[in-house]
Amino acid sequence: MHYFNQAAGGLMPDRVLQAVTDYMQREQALGSYVAAQQAQPQLQQLYAQLAALLHCQPADIALTTGNTHGWCAVVGALPLQAGDRVLVTPGEWGGNYAMLLQLQARTGCVVETMPCTADGHIDLEALEAGLDARVQLIALTWVPANGSTVYDAQALGQLCARHGIPYIIDAAQALGHIPVDVQALQCDVLTAPGRKWLCGPRGTGLVYLKPGFAARLQPMTVDHVSCPITPTGPVLRQDARMLEQSESSVALKLGLLAALDTAQAEGWVHRFAAIAERARQLRSALADVPGMSLHSLAATPVDCGIVPFTLQGHPPAQVQQALLQCHIQVAASGMGFTPLDMQARSLSAVVRASVSAHTTDADIQALVQALQTLSAVPAR
Repeated sequence: MHYFNQAAGGLMPDRVLQAVTDYMQREQALGSYVAAQQAQPQLQQLYAQLAALLHCQPADIALTTGNTHGWCAVVGALPLQAGDRVLVTPGEWGGNYAMLLQLQARTGCVVETMPCTADGHIDLEALEAGLDARVQLIALTWVPANGSTVYDAQALGQLCARHGIPYIIDAAQALGHIPVDVQALQCDVLTAPGRKWLCGPRGTGLVYLKPGFAARLQPMTVDHVSCPITPTGPVLRQDARMLEQSESSVALKLGLLAALDTAQAEGWVHRFAAIAERARQLRSALADVPGMSLHSLAATPVDCGIVPFTLQGHPPAQVQQALLQCHIQVAASGMGFTPLDMQARSLSAVVRASVSAHTTDADIQALVQALQTLSAVPAR
């Protein structure tokens, strides 16, 4: 299989599958509680490795079952009220946007889209001019799921810090793809899954909470782990672990640790550079396919690993299925992925090809040849 679907889920290294299987066998032999207790040193390593990758402390990390789980847990815990303004970019992930619309209906907060320039950059000057005391959250999907652009998360963080506005970054398509430093970003919250660019198992994810930010949250769900009962009553944790609950898969967490170990052995800098180089090669090669339209905005770096396109006369879902018959996997990204951006650009869907550090010349050649063949087929 020529795999161009990293943005949906990275292919797990063998050692990830082995780590998950080994733990499940221990759980079968020892029972879940003893096996979990024995795995505690490895779980602490997982927190430490994630903290090192994000440039924070292990106590600032909560483990989740995925990106949307963590993002919604935090945003749902914010004390939003009627009239509060929540600002998002056009590239906001559809799952996040759905949550915000639910909160808007429930609380009376108002969800607004940040102003952007014609080439896709956030118009920071216009944004700052429109700020007032009612702005209670700025939410950024750093790299949109349809690959339309890569926002300047650091510049937006500086603006939020100047005005004391809570700032949450959805790094689902960033962590493991490009360098992430929460100190430089000045974000209060950052979320990511384990299954995409980290190449961990599905069902894993993380939340970074800036120290002290937990005090602003009112979690919708807690249990005896996040809010232990003491003789004097419940005590809600005041760090990132306030977002964790007792029921979770230790096996999948150890799989994520194995994925991080693999990436660490390869070298993160090498991985970022390899993704960037393969992305540049793919964009250049696709540009020569007849009927090809690349749909990244001008603000998108050419080395972004997500490459959205359409092929004239061939709907994205049709392209996806035709490529699958050639043993090539891409995604067909519909309106629901990034509804604000897609509507603004009158796009109903795009084909999304996403590379990894292990994408080869042969992979790119196979994709381009298949698209050239398909482009010669008359549209139905």
